Amino acid sequence: MRLTRRVALLLLIGIVPLAFSGALRWLAWGVLGYDVLLVILVLADIALTPKGAYTVSRAVEDKLSLGVDNLVTLTARYQSETRLPYGARLRQLTVRDEPPVDFDSGRVATFILALSATHRDETISYHVRPPAKGDYEFGDTYIGYDGYFGLIRRVARIRTRQDVRVYPNLVETAKYDMLARSGRLMQVGIRNYRQRGEGSEFESLREYVPGDEYRKIDWAATARRHKLISRQYQVERAQNIVLVIDAGRNMLQKVGATAKIDYVINTALMLGYVASSSDDRVGLMVFDGEVRTFIPPGKGKTQVYRLLDALYNVSAVMVESDYDAAFKDLAARWRRRSLVVLFTDLVDTDSSAQMLSALSILERRHRVLCVTVSDPSIVASARDVPEEPADVFRKAVSVQVLQERRQAASVLKHRGIWTIDSPPESLSSDLINHYLALKARAGI
Repeated sequence: MRLTRRVALLLLIGIVPLAFSGALRWLAWGVLGYDVLLVILVLADIALTPKGAYTVSRAVEDKLSLGVDNLVTLTARYQSETRLPYGARLRQLTVRDEPPVDFDSGRVATFILALSATHRDETISYHVRPPAKGDYEFGDTYIGYDGYFGLIRRVARIRTRQDVRVYPNLVETAKYDMLARSGRLMQVGIRNYRQRGEGSEFESLREYVPGDEYRKIDWAATARRHKLISRQYQVERAQNIVLVIDAGRNMLQKVGATAKIDYVINTALMLGYVASSSDDRVGLMVFDGEVRTFIPPGKGKTQVYRLLDALYNVSAVMVESDYDAAFKDLAARWRRRSLVVLFTDLVDTDSSAQMLSALSILERRHRVLCVTVSDPSIVASARDVPEEPADVFRKAVSVQVLQERRQAASVLKHRGIWTIDSPPESLSSDLINHYLALKARAGI
């Protein structure tokens, strides 16, 4: 509890007559009586204003999504049994919440509520936007309300401290699921692909019919049955995908306010979710100077949750990525043919030389897809017409960066390695479209 500014103002008013008390001595007695009355009113306000009249509870998911607005709801509830005098009521409540200081809101959330005479629950909502994955903590909540006469202010600290985890963007997977169910994936740039071709997975044997390809004749079965027998194939459903995420220094670069590592983790999880929904097996490797995480490919939503738990606190570090060691480790751990989706960055041909050399380890057994995040601001700077001397330098650097990225991508293309280099807003849709096109051709 504390006194309000109104008490200070009333005291100041009471002091003014003392300036004339030398000529009019009775004024001193009047001031004394005034001060006694003020003290009585303060004591009455203390007695009439209930302690702990309101409490506050916070509702927020313990798993928040990176880079999007997450809802936080505060509910103020009247809980005092003290009856106020007729016509008296609490009119205003101040609520101050403490979101994690590292969040983009970065400030204490303060709200002033006009209270109803019926003491109904009051609800406040605001949003927080986490800038990075990991573990965070909401602080306590503070409430304050003035007394019946406005002379005192009750202040209370409500124990609402809460730990939360910031995960890659979970909102996008829920959105994809909803649009997929309603057949509206085109709204997020994902096309519908029909599976075609004769497939690569053996299904059964049957008698040869004119028009069958000679390579499909099963000569062992033909010899046993003394007639031509052909193999019949179906499109392979369950295929293997390994998400390989580079968490080295190149992935520390930011596009806007978010590091590239966070964009690729969101995209990797989105691909994992889509592939799992398509009955494929999905695995994960995270590496920098050494292998930090390996999860062998598996099926189902349970596997997606394993990937999510493994990735929620992954961040890039200031070390040089060891592609050679990582790819050798993957080749030793997982030998079944797979689509290896490598999330990394192409800076230039020189700095990417180690990666390009090490990719031969994977190419022997797997198909490789390289995914990188382009920076729209660099593209825009390269296209801008310079207006100031500084703009000329900025444009020259941007043009050089883009040329070096194209050269590195060209080397990959020449090696037969697919490359997707897209801005953050279209990275997920571009990658998923590529995956679905491969799936339709049974090309993994």
